[in-house]
Amino acid sequence: MNEYKKEDPCSIEGIFYFDPDDLIYGDHFPGNPVVPGSLIIHSFLKAVEKAGFKSDQYIVENFKFKEFVSPGEYFFNIRIFHDRLKCRLYRNSLNKFKTMVTGIIKR
Repeated sequence: MNEYKKEDPCSIEGIFYFDPDDLIYGDHFPGNPVVPGSLIIHSFLKAVEKAGFKSDQYIVENFKFKEFVSPGEYFFNIRIFHDRLKCRLYRNSLNKFKTMVTGIIKR
């Protein structure tokens, strides 16, 4: 289950949950599951659409995966600028927020 909120007109925040029981992790990778990058980007696109941004075409740019993302719960933030959306996926580790993925979606 993913949660979203858009209280600030300049950002979208929420939680992505990548279910460890999903069958995709049997192949990606056995014994050491990793969330596919395409699934992470898809989650950002769904959050953007759910927040009310409609577009027939988005351009995904400069996504950087700083670490492997294991299944589980992650916080996300999307900062809204005029023609681009800056995305960040992070995890709370030992009371410090650790950035796992960053990228830009142009509309």
